[in-house]
Amino acid sequence: MRIGSTGGKAGAPRGDTAARIGRTLLCILFAAGALGAAGARAETIGETMEWALRTSFDRKADDERQAALEARLLSGYEAFLPTMGYSITRRLDSKIKYTPDFASDPLIGGSDTLQRWQPNTSGFQLSLPLFDGFKRYNELEAARSATEAGRGLQDAKAQQILLDTASAYLAVLRDREIVRLREAAIADVAKVARSVALRREVHDATNAEAALADSRVLAATTNLEQAKASLVTSEVELARLAGPTANPSGLPSIPNSLLPQSLDELQSILVAANPTLIAARLDATLADYLARASYAQFLPQVSLEVTHGRRGPASLTPYRVLETSTMLQTIIPIYQPGEFGNVALQHAAARQKSYAAQDLENTLIAQATSAFKQRRSTIVQVAQADQRVRKISLAVRGRQMELQIGSMTVVDVLNTVAELADARVAKINLEFARDRATYALAAVMNRLRA
Repeated sequence: MRIGSTGGKAGAPRGDTAARIGRTLLCILFAAGALGAAGARAETIGETMEWALRTSFDRKADDERQAALEARLLSGYEAFLPTMGYSITRRLDSKIKYTPDFASDPLIGGSDTLQRWQPNTSGFQLSLPLFDGFKRYNELEAARSATEAGRGLQDAKAQQILLDTASAYLAVLRDREIVRLREAAIADVAKVARSVALRREVHDATNAEAALADSRVLAATTNLEQAKASLVTSEVELARLAGPTANPSGLPSIPNSLLPQSLDELQSILVAANPTLIAARLDATLADYLARASYAQFLPQVSLEVTHGRRGPASLTPYRVLETSTMLQTIIPIYQPGEFGNVALQHAAARQKSYAAQDLENTLIAQATSAFKQRRSTIVQVAQADQRVRKISLAVRGRQMELQIGSMTVVDVLNTVAELADARVAKINLEFARDRATYALAAVMNRLRA
C-alpha cells in the first residue's frame, strides 16, 4: 500500500513521506489534547467524587424515597392518637311506624314524645382505639424497620455513585495514557519506516519491506483512533457523573489502607457493614412485623368513643337535645372472608424476605472473596507486566541497532515494536483493573468517602 502526498515534490523519498505523516499526526493529537485540557480546571478524585455525590439526580431520587419512608414512620406514631371530627347529619327523608302494643296502659297520656323520624345531628366526635390486637404496634415497628432499611439503601446508593465516579475517573486517566502510548507507538513505527525508506534508496531494502513498514504505520494509526474513541466514551461517562467540567488531574492515591489484610477479616466486615445486606435483613424484619400484625383481625377491638353535639326534633313535640356521651366500645370479630389467606400470605412473604437476605449474604461473600483474590493476582500481574515492558524496551533498542547493521529483518523489528506497544497497553489495563478492584472492595465494605 502506497502512502504519499499530492503536494509533495516528484520523486521525493518514501522515508520523508512517512516522517511527514508521523509528525503531522503527532502535532494534531497534541493540539487536540491541549485544547481539551485547557477548557477545565484539573480536579482531584476526591473533588470529583464529592461533586458527583452532591449533584446526582439518582441520589436525590433516593432521598425522596427515604423521605416517604420517614413520613410513613410518622404516620405509624400518629396511629396512636385519637380520631376527631365535626359531624353534620341532615335528614332528607325519614318515617318511623309503630305497631300497637296492647300490653301498655292506654290511659297514660301526655305529650307526643315518640320518635317519628331520624333527628338532625351536629357535633364533635372523638374515637380513641385502646386495643387493636397489637396491629398498630407491629405496623409501627414495620415502619421503623423500613426506615432503617431505607437508610441502608441510601448508603448503598452513595457507595455506588462514588464507585462509578472513581471508575470513570480512572478510566479517563487510563485512556489518556493509552492514547499517549499509541502516539509513541506511531513514532516508533514511523522511525522504522524512515529507516527502511532510506535503506531502500540505496537498494538495501525491498519494496515488500517498505510496504510492510507503511502498513504498520497505518495499523498503529488505527489503534490510535480506537484509543481516542475509547477516551471520548470515558470522558462522556465522567461528565455524566461529575459534570461537563470534570478533568482528572493525575493518578489519585488509591485507598489501599481501607482494605483488610485477610480474607476472613473482609468477610466479617462485609457481613456487618454492607449497606445492601443490612437493608435486606431489615426488610425481612419488616415483613415479619407485618405477619404479626395480620393476627389482629382475630382479636377484639376496643375503643373509647366520645360525642358532644345537638340533636334536632324527632317527634311531633318540638325539642332539641344537647348530648354529651362517653362510651367504651368492644368489637369481637367472628369471621371475615379472606382473613386466613391474608395470614398465610404475610407469613409466606416474611419467609421469602428472610431467604432472600440469606441468599444475598452468600452471594456478596462469594463475590467479595473472588474480587479479593483477583485483586491480589492482578497486583502480581502488574509487577510482571512492568518487567515485561522493561525487557521488551531493551529488545527494541537492540533490534533497531541490529537492523542498521543488517543482522535483523524489518519484520522482526516491527513485531518487537508492536509487542512493546501491546505490553504497555496491557500494563495500563492491569493497573486500572487493580485500582478499580480496590475501590470496589472499599465500596462493598461501606468505606468509600468523597
